[in-house]
Amino acid sequence: MSSNPAVSTECMQDKRRLIDGQTDMSKAVEPLEQYARDYGNALKRYFQRRGASPEQAEDLAQDVFTRLAASSRKGEIDNPEAYLMRTASNVWVDVLRKKESRGDKFHVEYEDSVHSPEVFSPENVLGSRDELNCLLRALDELAVETRQIYLLCRVDGMKRKDVGKRMGISESAVDRHLMKAAKKISQVFGERNE
Repeated sequence: MSSNPAVSTECMQDKRRLIDGQTDMSKAVEPLEQYARDYGNALKRYFQRRGASPEQAEDLAQDVFTRLAASSRKGEIDNPEAYLMRTASNVWVDVLRKKESRGDKFHVEYEDSVHSPEVFSPENVLGSRDELNCLLRALDELAVETRQIYLLCRVDGMKRKDVGKRMGISESAVDRHLMKAAKKISQVFGERNE
């Protein structure tokens, strides 16, 4: 119980008015319903642009309005659009924090083409080893600089421009090295299939 008698008395009066039906709760709900009509679709689009599914975006938009209803602010919001978007941003940050704490980035969905037992059959494993050996042989036959450029671009995923800067050559020179590597790899794989 509050030590301030004025606050305590005020709370008791509010409770009595609620019990007696003397307050109009619909007045408190009206702005929230209007905000939901005016900004609901924008909030859903906001979340979907950040990667939420349509169903998740719907839930997150509802979370924004729930937070708005639970906020301690009373009366009209001066700039409802800014207030809602700031709340939406906070909701999205909370989603990302939950994903991070649960390790969602390490979750892999089951796919038959990748995880089925047939993928690991002896024939498939042997075929994959043969292909890997061909690729390694082709890379081994490349010049050192060409091999390094190929690995940086194709394995490490670096952009050609960045590889050029790193190697001290032009982007077109990187392209020439990549074409040499591709030609050699297709030549080695062609010999394998003959």
